[in-house]
Order: sequence, then structure tokens, then C-alpha cells
Amino acid sequence: MNMIDPWNPTKEEIIKWAYSNELMPDQDWELAVYDIENIDLIIKLACDSECKHREFFLGCLYVFTGDIIASEDNDKLIKLKSILLKASRRVEPEVVDWIARSSDLIVHPEKYSYKYWGLDSAYVYKWRLKHD
Repeated sequence: MNMIDPWNPTKEEIIKWAYSNELMPDQDWELAVYDIENIDLIIKLACDSECKHREFFLGCLYVFTGDIIASEDNDKLIKLKSILLKASRRVEPEVVDWIARSSDLIVHPEKYSYKYWGLDSAYVYKWRLKHD
């Protein structure tokens, strides 16, 4: 799949890739995708059983939360709380878990661990638990 700029993907390019069988356009592409403007789309894709890359988008959500907590940026933290509140209407178990874990991490930022909140999150990619 051709993207004009994989590190600045459009929503249309993200959606097209989400339903394709293509490999990730670039290493660590989560960092290019999880922009605040894309978060509603990411949540939607992480909830869509037809999305071929659901796990990737769920991973984006964990990286998104982890980066906000690690940044200690109060403005971003307020936005995260709002996003979690809005997303709380979702019923997909994996997204409900992300919401609960994110809410707990906001209250207890000392629990932050890159293993769970960074790329290849162990919450999403269970194989990390066996290899770390």
C-alpha cells in the first residue's frame, strides 16, 4: 500500500491500511498514528471485529496513554481523562480494559512501566510476558 508519508498518514490511509492484509508501513508506526486528532478513529478501529489490525490499534491506545503519563503534561492529562470518559460507552472487553488500566495509571502514575505502556505493550501482545 502506498502512502504519501507514512509518518504523517491521513485518516483515509489509516482506514485503508486497517482493513488490508498489508504489513505495518514502517517500524514503530504507532508513534505516527496515535495523534490526538486520530484517537476517536483508533478507538473505533480497536473495537471493530472486521478490522484486520485491531491489535495494532489497541497497542496505539496503550502507547498514547503511556506517553501522556510519562510526559506529566497536565493539559494532555485532562484531554486523556475526557477521552476515557467518552470511550467508556464502549463495551468491547479489550477497550474496557484499556480504559480501566488508563484510569488507574492516572491515579497511580508510579505504576507506569514501558513494558505495558510502550511499543509492543504486554497488555496487548501477551508474548512479551513470556520473553521479558
